[in-house]
Amino acid sequence: MAAFRFIAWVLVAIAVALLGADGVASLEQGEPIMRSTADIMMLVGIDGRAMAESAPGGVSQALGTIMGLPLWGVLGIIGVVLTLIFRPME
Repeated sequence: MAAFRFIAWVLVAIAVALLGADGVASLEQGEPIMRSTADIMMLVGIDGRAMAESAPGGVSQALGTIMGLPLWGVLGIIGVVLTLIFRPME
């Protein structure tokens, strides 16, 4: 259980860091910058949009939606949900 709590908090920390990076980029450009999941995956060398298009049926639509969302939102929601699921019980 402690390992899952640690992973959850790491996901939340990464989400906050990505949100901060978008905030700094927005201040530099003078306009709101929101990097999508596909944009961040492209920086690492993974073509997320092509992966979503090649998936079968409904999975393709779900992945396409996730690829359009900001990565800090995706990781933040997953991290918070895991934090709530694996919270210490007293």
